[in-house]
Amino acid sequence: MHLFSTTFLARHQFKLLFVVIWLHVSVLDLFYITYNGPVFLWQDNSQLLTLAVHFLIALATSVLCKIIANSRVNNSPELGE
Repeated sequence: MHLFSTTFLARHQFKLLFVVIWLHVSVLDLFYITYNGPVFLWQDNSQLLTLAVHFLIALATSVLCKIIANSRVNNSPELGE
């Protein structure tokens, strides 16, 4: 099995999108930069409420992307007509 074959990516594209968005939001919320250097928020970022908010943000974004992708496919003109 090729991990990044086109069939694999087409079959799992929204799952991969969800994981990438969830990781992106979690990493962005993990630290901030000051003049003295980065400040890591390990305890704040590992709370259940924070993880649930990150999960909901990634889920809402993935669902919205899926809705937009499906509506674009349904409204696009057929080739050859």
